[in-house]
Amino acid sequence: MTATVTAQRPAGQTMSRERILVWAAVVVLILFRSAIFVFKPQLAFNSDQAVFGLMAKHITEGRAFPLFEYGQNYMLAVEAWVPAPIFALFGPSMTALKLPLLGVNIAIGILLVEVFVRELGLRPVLALVASLFFILAPPATVATLLAPDGGNVEPFLYVILLWLTRRRPIWFSLILGVGFLQREFTIYGALAVGAVALMTGAWRNRASWTFAFKALATASVVWLVVQQGLRRFAPGAGPGTLASDLHGPANNLLELRNRFCFDPGTLIAGFGRLVTLHWPRLFGTEHVRAFTFGLESNAWLGISGVGVVLAALAALALLRIVMRVAADRAWLAHHPFGAYLTLVGALSAVGFVVGRCGYLEQTRYDLLSLLGGVGLVAWAFAHENRRWIRWVEVALVLVWATASIAGHAAIWAEYTSHPPPVAKNLIVKHLEASGIRYARSDYWIAYWITFATNERIIVASDEAFPRIAMYRNIVDAHAAEAVRISREPCGTTRPAFDSVYFCPP
Repeated sequence: MTATVTAQRPAGQTMSRERILVWAAVVVLILFRSAIFVFKPQLAFNSDQAVFGLMAKHITEGRAFPLFEYGQNYMLAVEAWVPAPIFALFGPSMTALKLPLLGVNIAIGILLVEVFVRELGLRPVLALVASLFFILAPPATVATLLAPDGGNVEPFLYVILLWLTRRRPIWFSLILGVGFLQREFTIYGALAVGAVALMTGAWRNRASWTFAFKALATASVVWLVVQQGLRRFAPGAGPGTLASDLHGPANNLLELRNRFCFDPGTLIAGFGRLVTLHWPRLFGTEHVRAFTFGLESNAWLGISGVGVVLAALAALALLRIVMRVAADRAWLAHHPFGAYLTLVGALSAVGFVVGRCGYLEQTRYDLLSLLGGVGLVAWAFAHENRRWIRWVEVALVLVWATASIAGHAAIWAEYTSHPPPVAKNLIVKHLEASGIRYARSDYWIAYWITFATNERIIVASDEAFPRIAMYRNIVDAHAAEAVRISREPCGTTRPAFDSVYFCPP
């Protein structure tokens, strides 16, 4: 075992040079797969994200200081507070809203490589290859990882930080408390830490139980302070409102209970869809048009047959790990970080199927399967004692990466030569040309236009309980001049353009 790991590590200066080059490669690759979404943000931008943009704008202007996303009592408003200083310096924009998430993506990529080098003994270049499922995630998944709509990419960071602080109860519990308040999926990291302790026998140590008690107690205090203390002073539905104005569950635990759906009869079909529907979308192995995932693009994504390559890689890695465990059960105690990430991904996937009654349409509810794939490959690399098998595994990862690169390249080519028109941009142009400043529409149009125009045009949402109440009040006050933006015909009104109507008040 020692000889194998040592053989993977080059000596001092070479290691440092390789590490620097790999860090640079991480940054370049993440910029390659992310920059088009950040600097051409309308490729993947919707009203969920616009609400966070409006929250950040209100923070910058001192009009409101939200604790959670407007309109609900869960999803801590981290993605509104972090870009607020950028808004203050450069003004509100879709790009400014997404820039911090680009930084988080880069930080996660570098952390994965570094922890694999330090804890699994991998050479930096092997750590880079093992991390490609995240670093070179396919376009539809990257769009979600860069979407400021509550907390898609942050759980990746929280999960890694939970591992790094697993012997520091205060830091561990603070990260868990904040992470759980922002996105409940962070709990998979805490559960995986406990599972690794069981696997390695660490649970027999009294210090482990003391740690668990301190961590749970502190995380509970964080949750109580935020949910039962700070929440009552925070705006619930935009400026001039309170949390008490909201309808629905009073905290994220109640919200989680309401969203949990378990039906034993759906499990077999649900796990089938996990393999045939969800993972192909998440890992980008479907050959489909980008607009299938809600992207403003006609590019083709994925390459037929890559799913077989991915399945072969997973089967080979699992087989080799099972063989090592069968030969030496104590082997699990060596380099547990790979096991930890694999468990996080497994818990996320199982939780997705079990807790959604087999309904797997929302890919963002199981993004951490990506981390499971990264952990499985790194784990296999670290303990593979046959060099040719490791090279086969590397080759399979690179074949998958080729398909992801092809999808990103297709979107880059489209947006640099003939970007498709975005319907909501056309709506804005027609409203501005007609001098219309107030309107009503559905949720997916309303907040997008309000944020995109920097509130020069106020569009009230048709929701029964609007995310931002003041917009309805403003439009009601200008009811005589407010139009309705509709996708359906209204009387004899002619469409402003293709299938979009400006209906009279």
